[in-house]
Amino acid sequence: MINSQSIKQTYDRFSSLYDLIFKPWLEFGRQRAIELLAPRSGARVLEIGVGTGLSLEYYPPDIEVLGFDYSFGMLRESQLKAKEMSHCPVSLMQMDAQNMAFADNSFDYLMAAYVLTVVPDPRKAVREIFRVARPGAKVVIINYICSNNRLMSIIEDIFHPVFASLGLFTLKHDLPGLLKQYGAKNIKIEPTSFLNLHHIVSFTVPA
Repeated sequence: MINSQSIKQTYDRFSSLYDLIFKPWLEFGRQRAIELLAPRSGARVLEIGVGTGLSLEYYPPDIEVLGFDYSFGMLRESQLKAKEMSHCPVSLMQMDAQNMAFADNSFDYLMAAYVLTVVPDPRKAVREIFRVARPGAKVVIINYICSNNRLMSIIEDIFHPVFASLGLFTLKHDLPGLLKQYGAKNIKIEPTSFLNLHHIVSFTVPA
């Protein structure tokens, strides 16, 4: 079973290799996700699970990004990108997506790329997203969504315990269903990444 400690250890250990291994597979869709987020000029965007900072180069220059990650190793990499690649001011901190240190109703724009497959309890993370988002906030998530294809479901069943035991990610949760439980409005889903294994999910927080 995936847990917080194994996640932190895994991503701390491999943070310097993350871009080399995962960027070719997970880079797709980040620019499109920020286009869908469409933050207004002067806005402050919360990026949940900023990782190595692969999204930072795509934000417009007239906003501010507040990003956090659970892994200090990943933050170390994102700090370099914040200095070298970002067009806008970026503030970074270490934090758990399941227990954010922000007040209720703090953000109008929230972004999370490939995060909810990593946290041990996606339900807690989604609950936190809705808590810190203001009514009417725009949220964009890039995430793995379980396939309806029977063959892909079998493959998921085979590889899920392997990836989870390594502290990499989990494949078994119903993200659209979970968002609907919390009242997400205007949910839109479009495929992205190699073989459409990941999807961009955008929605607004209910008023």
